[in-house]
Amino acid sequence: MEVIFKNVSFSYNLGMSNEKKAIDNVSVFLQGNLIHGIIGPIGSGKSTMLELMNGITKPTSGEIVVGNYELTNTKSNFNFNDFRYDVGLVYQFPEKQFFCSTVEEEIAFSGKVFNPKDKSIKNKVKKALKMVGLDDSYVKRSPFSLNGGERRLVAIASILISNPKLLIMDEPTIGLDNNSKKRLMELIKNLKTRYMKTIIIVTHDVDMLYEIVDDVVVLNNGRVIKHGNKKEVFSDVQLLDKYGAPVPSVIRACSIIKERTNINLGHVKNLNNLVRTIANKCIDKKMVVANEK
Repeated sequence: MEVIFKNVSFSYNLGMSNEKKAIDNVSVFLQGNLIHGIIGPIGSGKSTMLELMNGITKPTSGEIVVGNYELTNTKSNFNFNDFRYDVGLVYQFPEKQFFCSTVEEEIAFSGKVFNPKDKSIKNKVKKALKMVGLDDSYVKRSPFSLNGGERRLVAIASILISNPKLLIMDEPTIGLDNNSKKRLMELIKNLKTRYMKTIIIVTHDVDMLYEIVDDVVVLNNGRVIKHGNKKEVFSDVQLLDKYGAPVPSVIRACSIIKERTNINLGHVKNLNNLVRTIANKCIDKKMVVANEK
């Protein structure tokens, strides 16, 4: 499911004829069945852009198309429940909204909102659990007895029960330990490759993004300052620094190494990969020196 912004602007009404422009003439095309990242400093318009593509907020001007849904067309009469089936939103700390006594009830609640008479809800709960990598043993457990990473997965499963084509995630790794973060990253990649989802992630965790996304949108003061594949965007360290956008640790390290030693390490996936690459470079250098002797 693709997402298209055409000259989209949005302003907050502050009263007394004062307005604050949160999104300013943004035009982007987010291709379907890819993982997209949206980054930028605080106040750059990331959360507003997320709300616009989820239909929570309507733009002041411009057009937004999400799949077959024209969100800004006043003549469009699509069923908003259908839109909610196709587009799922995972808020920050979604597990804080838990209130049911079992995992099954928690996940099923979201499904019943859309279809109270759905007789296949139990099977859908199990399928949603499977999608996030949890088995049937979790069904009767209390969501409050789970660890932080498991609770996050259950919260995501409660969104996936409607099997949305587009999944929008706001700071999905926030509050997670390293193991839970890795598990979530594997889940996101699996949702794309196995379940053919389009995923849009708004986050400050660019180290996570660098490992899993396909392309990146960089915002500053409500404008798109760069949009492209992750290698192209994240390698432009000068531009990211200029606009206060975060830079992945591995890119920062490679940039410093190149600046100080003129050694180009090429594409390095993560910090562990960086250590191995440096070690291999050192070994190669020692072998060259030894051969010269």
